[in-house]
Amino acid sequence: MTDIATTLSQARAKLTTWQAEAASAAANGASQTQSADAAWDAVAAIEAATNHAEGLRTQVLARNDTLAAALAARTAALADAERARTDGTSPPLADTTATALRATVATAAGVTPASKLDGADYKTAVGTVDTAIAALDDTAISDLAAALVALETKLQVYEDKEALAEAALTAAEAAAAIIANDLEKAQIQREAAAALAAAGNKPGAVLAYVDYQAARARLTAASAAAAATKLQTDWNTARDEQLSAAADLLAAQVAVIQGQLALARKRAEMMAKLVTRDAVATAAVDAVINPPPAPPGP
Repeated sequence: MTDIATTLSQARAKLTTWQAEAASAAANGASQTQSADAAWDAVAAIEAATNHAEGLRTQVLARNDTLAAALAARTAALADAERARTDGTSPPLADTTATALRATVATAAGVTPASKLDGADYKTAVGTVDTAIAALDDTAISDLAAALVALETKLQVYEDKEALAEAALTAAEAAAAIIANDLEKAQIQREAAAALAAAGNKPGAVLAYVDYQAARARLTAASAAAAATKLQTDWNTARDEQLSAAADLLAAQVAVIQGQLALARKRAEMMAKLVTRDAVATAAVDAVINPPPAPPGP
């Protein structure tokens, strides 16, 4: 199991290191500007991630107090139950009280022997009623849980498709600047190659010429219709997949809402059943006490 305190400590150490690297790169002037910018971006990102993790850690650890309070409440409830078994001249939950009550009820109900009241017949009759009421929301709970899992999956898929669409759009938006940059570079390197060759700087002239040809090759590739077509196709594909994922996400959200509604309705039905529970359970017990007469023989 990953230790959150250790991970936070490691993240803070990286933060300190990256801050120093960013400051050092920034101090080295224009040649290190890109490196400095990247380092500061990393610093900002790790600060945000660390703060978020610290917040989550605080929230989770705060639940220690919630658990302690729950356990304390449980202990208090057990103390109340223990007093009901032991306090007073006739504790309501004492074994002697229960035995006397069983005798009274058995006599009134005509059940012989009295111990039969603790048997399975009456417990089963009442349990069947309670089980039927409790089971009303089981399927609804299961369906809602499945819908929530599906929603989480669809949300992740949508986020992935959104990132791909963003990348495709960014590529298209950057295309013009890339072409302009390559054109400028080709022109600069052309002049440089000619000047360096005239000056007798053979390695420099060759390097400039190689860079010149590379820029020309990129411009040639960019001028092909297929390059623009690919940008359009990549965007169309990513856009359509994002829209499809958005539709799936909406459907998953609707399924969750439907599941929540179904569960609410089932729980309302349970509440209605609980109102008549005693009457229904009493009838079930009565059927055990006074079973219907057997049908006449042939």
